[in-house]
Amino acid sequence: METVDVFKNGPEVSLEQVLDNREWRSAKQTKLENDFPRATIVAVKLNLPGNVKNSAKIQQFFNAGWRILLASLNGWPIQSIELDISRPTGPEGFVVVSKDINSVKQVAICFEESFPLGRFFDSDVMAKEAEGYQLSRQELGFEARRCFVCDENAKACAKAGRHSFDELRQAVNHTYEQYFVQDPFLPYWDERSVVEAATFACLAEVVTNPKPGLVDPVSMGAHDDMDVDTFIDSSLALQPYFKECITAGRTFKKEQLTELLALIRPAGLAAEQAMKVATNGVNTHKGAIFTLGILIAAYGYCTQDQKSTTLSFVQKAVSAMGAHLLLENEKVADRSSQELTAGQVQYQKYRLAGVRGEVYEGLVPLSDVALPALRKSEGTTNERLLDTLMAIAAAITDSTLVKRAGDPAINQEMIAWVAEFQKLGGAQTSAGMTFLSRLDQTFISRHLSIGGAADYLILTAFIARLMGLI
Repeated sequence: METVDVFKNGPEVSLEQVLDNREWRSAKQTKLENDFPRATIVAVKLNLPGNVKNSAKIQQFFNAGWRILLASLNGWPIQSIELDISRPTGPEGFVVVSKDINSVKQVAICFEESFPLGRFFDSDVMAKEAEGYQLSRQELGFEARRCFVCDENAKACAKAGRHSFDELRQAVNHTYEQYFVQDPFLPYWDERSVVEAATFACLAEVVTNPKPGLVDPVSMGAHDDMDVDTFIDSSLALQPYFKECITAGRTFKKEQLTELLALIRPAGLAAEQAMKVATNGVNTHKGAIFTLGILIAAYGYCTQDQKSTTLSFVQKAVSAMGAHLLLENEKVADRSSQELTAGQVQYQKYRLAGVRGEVYEGLVPLSDVALPALRKSEGTTNERLLDTLMAIAAAITDSTLVKRAGDPAINQEMIAWVAEFQKLGGAQTSAGMTFLSRLDQTFISRHLSIGGAADYLILTAFIARLMGLI
């Protein structure tokens, strides 16, 4: 397993910067209290050891918890949200909620106690006109904060100096590994949030650019019947389908998960119809309807009764849902090629299992390639998704690419292209971005497209959204 250093490449801050930031935070909180005298303010920051307070991984750490806390507070009217993710002294966020201070405090403390990363968060709750401003955790029915090294009383550990600096940092790194690396943690999200995450994933894929042969906001790629607006219309049209899939997973009570796939398949066919109506007959998301629908239903099944889950558990559910899919490839030998999908044609011609094989195996590239690539990537969301897309493209047998090239040997070319892109430094370098733009022109001239990799990018963005990675 890789060695994780959450603090790597983070700038060191001075004591003066820390003290100046305390004054900035105090002034910010005072202003919010004066601007919203009848509301409750939650000020959120991380409590990390040492003088490195911000880095790419620290931001991932903060974002995961920030989204969970916002969701926990979303049942009450939120008057203001402010987020500064890039402060040298560490990410900070402020939420103004129209609810009594005791209720908000209980939610904030519950978040710190129950969320896997919560022990590293300080969620200070204040209200200008409220009584009980200084109510302790114990007075609200919670235990004192626990040390994130030994699980004893945190104040007592700090006062006694029981743990070395290295032990403290190792505890942070270990927690990051458990949440993001070993088996990514997927919190429970309500149905609306899951639908929003799926819609976000579809839109995030299409706006990422430049992508070889694919539609983006500045190019139609190697397509002449669709553009970015077509994909936007299609993504919005699929929202009812996403809701059906999560509902089906959450309410499924039978033993055989193949029956869950059978349950959502009619909804998938209806979603294809809705897609065609929205796009005037253009196939924008057929592959994603299949794989994303299965992934959503599997996540729903694994999070029944408001349980959190892990990626491996969801992947096992995906595999169980697709246990009979390879038989479908075997049963089409007597059909004409006009009746077959591209994946079925390739199975007959090249014995490539295609997307059915991917589902049957549990969408393995998602955990083995795509999410690790996204987690390790840095830069803007666009740059991170481009790096992830290219890592995926080199790791899978893309049925869309094979279909357009007419030869599985195209996969070797794809691997070489990705290697060159990565050698140039990826999407964060001008050389890498120039290479992608030129590769897009090559794909257009040869009528090539990595539609399968694009579908995997959608799956990756969906899971990353659930776990707070983006």
